[in-house]
Amino acid sequence: MILFINTLERLALWVSRFISSLAALVLFGMVLVTCIDVVGRYFLNAPLYGGSEIVQVSMAGVIFLSLPVMFFRHEHIVVDLFPIFQKGYLGWVLSIIFLTVSAYSLWIVADKTMFYAMRSLEDGDTYEYILMPSFISYGTSDFAPRFVVETFIALSLFFTSLLIGLRLLLVVLKPGLSAEATVQAN
Repeated sequence: MILFINTLERLALWVSRFISSLAALVLFGMVLVTCIDVVGRYFLNAPLYGGSEIVQVSMAGVIFLSLPVMFFRHEHIVVDLFPIFQKGYLGWVLSIIFLTVSAYSLWIVADKTMFYAMRSLEDGDTYEYILMPSFISYGTSDFAPRFVVETFIALSLFFTSLLIGLRLLLVVLKPGLSAEATVQAN
C-alpha cells in the first residue's frame, strides 16, 4: 500500500510540474500580448484587437493552472498564530479536518462552476472580442465560446480537490504528522 501511495505521489508531483510549466507558458503569452497591445496602442495608434479580453482569460489560466500545484505542494499562504497546534496528534487531527473541509468546499465550487459552464454552452455565450479560426468556429458565431474557459476552471477545481484528497490520504496514513510535516518529509 505504501508503495502505491509513493508512486501516486510521484505521479502527482510530475503532473504538478507539467501544470506549472503550462502556467508559465500562459503567463509568458500574457506578457507578450500586453507588450504588443501597449506598443500598438501608444506608438502605432493601433491597439491589439481583443487584447484586454485575452489578458483576462490568460489570468484565469495562470490562476487555475497554479491552484492544484499550490495546494498539493502545500505552498499556499499560512498564518502561524499558534505553532503549538501544528505539532503531534493535535496538528495531525487539525490537518485532517482542514484538508477535508478544503477538498469538500472546492468540490462544491467546482460543481457550481461546471453548472454555469453547461448553462453557458446551452445559451451559446461567447466572448465579445476573441475570434475563433473559421475551421473551428462554434455554431453561427465567429467568436470564442465562454464555456471552454468555464469548463477549464471547473476541471481545475475538481483536480485541485482530488490533489487535496491525495494530500489528506498521505496525512491519514502517517499518524502524528501534520500536512506541513508530510511535505517536509517527502
